[in-house]
Amino acid sequence: MPEFNPALPKVLKWSVNNNRFDQDGKFPKSLSVFVPLESVEAFCRYLAAESTNPEKIRKGKIWDYNLNAEVEVEGIYINAKGKAGNDGAFGNINPAATPTEPVF
Repeated sequence: MPEFNPALPKVLKWSVNNNRFDQDGKFPKSLSVFVPLESVEAFCRYLAAESTNPEKIRKGKIWDYNLNAEVEVEGIYINAKGKAGNDGAFGNINPAATPTEPVF
């Protein structure tokens, strides 16, 4: 297995918790993503590189609020592993660097 070369100098952290602003029960959970300042530029470079790589572009569905319907668009997926904790699910994001990116 090849050595893992991270795309980011510091990992991003994600968590899913109860949505404290949900008043009508429509959105009981919320996702938070924390991006360390040290990784902001590297994450932007990673996203830009992935968006021009035809092998990474996939079809996905998003909600279009103007149409009030789900629509299919092209994009890239950011995947992460996680764990369940006392306060909800959480994990880190640090994708592998692409060949066109600098390695940290």
